[in-house]
Amino acid sequence: MIGRTGDMAFELNNLHFSDFKSIQGWRPDINAYAYDDRFEIWVDLAGVEKTSINVDVLVDRVRISGERQPPAPTRDASSQCRQVICMEIESGRFGREVVLPVEIDRNRVVAKQENGLLWIVLPVVQQG
Repeated sequence: MIGRTGDMAFELNNLHFSDFKSIQGWRPDINAYAYDDRFEIWVDLAGVEKTSINVDVLVDRVRISGERQPPAPTRDASSQCRQVICMEIESGRFGREVVLPVEIDRNRVVAKQENGLLWIVLPVVQQG
């Protein structure tokens, strides 16, 4: 048990998130954290409807994908937009994938959307 814990600690310390890559379209910003017993990934998905988000958890990776509809300015019949000054909010299909260095317990994964963030908790398979 002690040897396996040391191996897992070594793997977690050597985890590089540079392997995150876009599946398609734009890439949402993330924060990712490694704990002894789990990984946590927070995904910035402001303006994305819950029903438009897909989270696929495989044995050693997680894929987040979906679609954000373009934000539309409010329409006021008495005035017309004369000029677009700035358009930085990405819309359309998005995707993000992260490869994890250990096996994930897919039956205990929890994901929730709150205040524009998607929170994913990925428990590590406990070796017994």
